Amino acid sequence: MKFIHTADLHLDSPFRGLADMSTQIWQRVHRSTFTAFERIVDNAIKEQVDFVLIVGDIYDRDHHSAEAEDFFVRQCQRLNEHQIPVYLSYGNHDYQIVSERENSLPKNVRVFGNQVETKTLTLSNKETVSITGFSYGKRWLSVDQVSSFPSKTSADWHIGMLHGALAQNNPEQDHYAPFTVAELLQKNYDYWALGHIHKRQVLNEDPSVVYPGIPQGRHKNEDGQHGYYLVQSDSGKLKNEFKAIAPIEWCTVNVNLGHLQATDTIIERLQHQVKSGEQFKMIALNIQLTDEMNALTKQLITNGTILERLQEQIAEEGSPKWWPYQINLLGEVNLPKMTDLDQEYWDQAAKEVFIQSAMVELAGKLSKYDFIADRLTEPSMIEKLRREANQELGKEEHHED
Repeated sequence: MKFIHTADLHLDSPFRGLADMSTQIWQRVHRSTFTAFERIVDNAIKEQVDFVLIVGDIYDRDHHSAEAEDFFVRQCQRLNEHQIPVYLSYGNHDYQIVSERENSLPKNVRVFGNQVETKTLTLSNKETVSITGFSYGKRWLSVDQVSSFPSKTSADWHIGMLHGALAQNNPEQDHYAPFTVAELLQKNYDYWALGHIHKRQVLNEDPSVVYPGIPQGRHKNEDGQHGYYLVQSDSGKLKNEFKAIAPIEWCTVNVNLGHLQATDTIIERLQHQVKSGEQFKMIALNIQLTDEMNALTKQLITNGTILERLQEQIAEEGSPKWWPYQINLLGEVNLPKMTDLDQEYWDQAAKEVFIQSAMVELAGKLSKYDFIADRLTEPSMIEKLRREANQELGKEEHHED
């Protein structure tokens, strides 16, 4: 048996926050999630897999574009032409009532309903496979869904599809079908195909409990290589192999300018610091603030002049291999010097403000938009907001002095 495990395609991602790039590069970035899935389909056909699993968040949001849906249907049709079935579930981004959507998909696509269910297929070698999963009918699923999964059936192979997150035992965080690895293992399945977490992770090796990660990173926090898992049977076990296919890689490059002060020389140094390869890269350049750097150079970096000049030169190359979307000037942040009483009040206020429920409440009506609610409730974003609040307090104190 051989199959592909992917998840979190996020077709039609808007790539917010990217500006001042050429039309050619913008199109390349915007099409990257589409290109990544197309490559997965190419490989599925090349490898002659028995089926493809897509574990949630096919689209970036529940109200996606007609272009994205048409593209997805066409790619599934390509698989249909090679007799490759597709098993899919919808996640927290593209949640929907399944019965309203199935008719538009090719006949090789099997969609899991909003309640846990098991689908079966018989392979060409007569082996039988049971696949159990469900689709989100709303953005948040706070109830453990695994309890509804049956134990392993009499099929030769049993696979679980679960778009969810490890339980934190905190109602403020457990919004995405919370589960524990222990309860997954109790089902005695041969493979757990996970989705939702965008970083590739192996939670258990035998049997495999795996997040394939997002096939195409969408911002600097989704850096590194991305792809899918090719899973094959071997001596009664299912073994997975990661395949990198993302057309764009997000990277951070640290640059030391040394004694350089002239703008042209700085731009030349920045270009030489980046090692480009076959894969297109979106790069954030980090420049360390030093005592050697004069005030004019600092200003040209912080006001965006250096970045703009660098982008102009790269755009003139015609077919660039990378694009600088950000330049950061790194230096030490002076945090506020609080009295013990101030610190006590700040710590208490921070505990009440920098939590998921407070973030959603502060967002008000904006939290109805998935991309806002999801971003605000990410632990990394909450911690980022807390750090920035610290920095702003520091600025206020220095201003008052």
